[in-house]
Amino acid sequence: MNAERLFALVGMTNTDNDVIDAVRAHGGSIGALSEKKLAELTIDFIQLNNLGVALAFTPREFFSRNYRDPIGTGPYAMSGVFYYPNGAAKVSTYQGSVPFSSGPVGSRSEALAAFGEPHETEEEDGGVYWDIWMKDGRQVKVDYNDELAVKTVLVSFPMKD
Repeated sequence: MNAERLFALVGMTNTDNDVIDAVRAHGGSIGALSEKKLAELTIDFIQLNNLGVALAFTPREFFSRNYRDPIGTGPYAMSGVFYYPNGAAKVSTYQGSVPFSSGPVGSRSEALAAFGEPHETEEEDGGVYWDIWMKDGRQVKVDYNDELAVKTVLVSFPMKD
């Protein structure tokens, strides 16, 4: 599975073969998940740093309560995929297409061109912090730095109302 399609695994659990195989194919390991972090913080990540991607996992009960029932029987559900189109400290630049876009998404202007009018925007004192779009039942959240360069693109399910 190419990195652009990893978001299709969101909602599956850590014991699902599709999740295990995709993580392994990109140099990661399900064993990297920390039971302690997942219990205390309700989130942990599998860092695919060379790819410019991080996979977020939450406890099954948390995911079910906040998003939807997970697919599979594992104790942790993949809750989102973070893409780093401009890289970050210790994280390579994500080189592929960001899901639901046909071109690069390295700045706010490119995000607006790729995704259209945001469903929601967080701004204060003239600064924009993030935009959210709804695409095919998924939430695409783009976080920006002060220069409106993209920090991360998160693809997840929207939270329940």
